[in-house]
Amino acid sequence: MGGMSLSRACTALFFAFVANSFAGDVRGSAIPEDARFNVMVEYETPDIVRKNVRLAMEAEYATEQEILDSLKTVPKGGYIYFQVKTSQIKKGFPRKLTYSLYDGGKKPIFKKTAYDTEAVPSEQRGVSNLMVVPVYGHPKSNVMLARVQARDGMETLDIDIPVR
Repeated sequence: MGGMSLSRACTALFFAFVANSFAGDVRGSAIPEDARFNVMVEYETPDIVRKNVRLAMEAEYATEQEILDSLKTVPKGGYIYFQVKTSQIKKGFPRKLTYSLYDGGKKPIFKKTAYDTEAVPSEQRGVSNLMVVPVYGHPKSNVMLARVQARDGMETLDIDIPVR
């Protein structure tokens, strides 16, 4: 995918509620393995997206006009990828997650709810894209906020995304 790889820098644990017997224990080891959920966020700059589009189109022997037409469709702010390791997605136990993206304000510029079982494989082996968000305008702030919520906002994970 290229771009600034926030997957490694902003990997965070996203916890589901645990049994009452663990309610007072906040250690990571107290949370059952099947309740852990690692959400990663990756930002792909518009320059990297344009470069990848150009390379893909040239590999298909597209004309320069076709390449220019494709480059016009690249979002001005690039893409934000909400990702998870494919092995964490349990087909029989879907997680309903709400994805939000904030650009310095209190209102989200993007918000959508989807199940983790709707994830699609990414270009990285063993990683699936939960949500791919095109950022149509130039980011107003230097750091955007990605928020993932489960159980109607009762569980929230905030991840800072440096965009400049």
